[in-house]
Amino acid sequence: DAADKATADKAAADPVIEQINAIGTVTLDSKTTIEAARAAYNALTADQKALVTNYETLTNAETALKALQDAANKAAADKAAADAVTEKIAAIGTVTKDSKTAIESARAAYDALTAEQKTLVTNYETLTAAEKALTDLNKPVNPDNPQTGDNTPIVLFAIMMVASAACLAVLTLS
Repeated sequence: DAADKATADKAAADPVIEQINAIGTVTLDSKTTIEAARAAYNALTADQKALVTNYETLTNAETALKALQDAANKAAADKAAADAVTEKIAAIGTVTKDSKTAIESARAAYDALTAEQKTLVTNYETLTAAEKALTDLNKPVNPDNPQTGDNTPIVLFAIMMVASAACLAVLTLS
């Protein structure tokens, strides 16, 4: 009869309402609880589902869980992409004239990252330093003004010239 059916439907719906209420604040750890509440709700008949007064709480929890999972997946993908670039940069090593390909490859990989992924690259300064070092190594040498890197002889020569001139001036005045 109808009264018994209504009582049975309420008795079936009430535990599902309690399961949905038990979800609480949604975190990544809420997956099992949300899935169990969904399974319990799906097991109800249409008349029993109509008695579940907090169904929207379940759908909101499912939406929130999906958003958290998507964010976690994106964060993991971003970290993996940044880690791959970090490894490419680290592989450059000591810069020589033969480092051009490795440096260009690391630069291209870095430039392909999103702005968010770039913030996760921990050794970007190493890349820019390697680029500068390679540029310095490949600078053409000016034959009219060779750079030996050692200016000591010219400085000593200038000091000796000044000292000699001073001695000559003292001797001339005496």
